[in-house]
This record gives sequence, C-alpha cells and structure tokens, in this order.
Amino acid sequence: MLTPRRIVMAARLGFALTALGMAVLMLGPFQGLEQVFGLNDKAAHVIAFYGLASGLFLIAPSQRRDDLALYVIAAAFGVELLQALTGRSVSIIDFLAGAAGVTAAWAPGRIEQLRQSFRRHPDLSLSEIDRLDRRLRRRRASTGPSPVSAVLRP
Repeated sequence: MLTPRRIVMAARLGFALTALGMAVLMLGPFQGLEQVFGLNDKAAHVIAFYGLASGLFLIAPSQRRDDLALYVIAAAFGVELLQALTGRSVSIIDFLAGAAGVTAAWAPGRIEQLRQSFRRHPDLSLSEIDRLDRRLRRRRASTGPSPVSAVLRP
C-alpha cells in the first residue's frame, strides 16, 4: 500500500544516491561534464541545488523549509571550499548559482504561506499576522512575554 511514510522512505534512498552522485561529480575530476548535456557550469549549479533542496523538502517533512534551505546553501558553500582542496576552480559565482537554485525551490512555498495568511486575515496588519504565526510562538516564549494587541484577545 502506498502511504506517505513509504513515499518518504523511498525518496530518502533516492536522495542519498543523488547526493552521493552530485558529490562525486562536483568534487571529482569531471570538470566540464555538464557541457555534454548542453549546460554551462552556472546552470548546472542552479539545477543541482534546486533538486537537492526540493529533495530535502520532500524527505524531511517535519523540518522547517527555511532551515533546510539554509543547510543546502551551507552545502553549496562547502562544495566550493572542498573544490579548492581537490584542485578544481573555486568560484563565488558558482556558490551564488547554487544559492539561486535553493531560492527557486524555497520561494514558492514561502509565497504560498503568505497567500494563506492574507486569505485568513485580510483585515489584520502585517505585524498582527506575524504575531499569530505559530512557528514563532516558541521563540517569543523564550524571550519573554510580548504585548498582545486588543485585536488578538478573545
């Protein structure tokens, strides 16, 4: 039977194999291989890190997308540093291309969150909508009580 748990488990296996393949291609002696597919280096970075971020969003449904996106951006930075150790070229533009791929995967989810907030609370100010965000309650509780507007009180 096809269940979300089984889909996530299969996706985790696929993600691990894909991430391993990406690491070999990005760190091994395969510089210029992307040209076989008609891509330049920057486009290959965008596509690779878009796929990596999208896959990570799928295999870690209980984790925040913002945090996962930051992990993948850190991985893009790490790849560039490791390329220096393997004798390949290091490029800030390659890192930025990887970050652009992550952003392209992350942005639609964030935009949909904003749209949902706007639909649910069309008459509240943005700061009031922000105070209603359940993801930030734990962070606010650890910093102390925050003033609650009269609009938000029952």
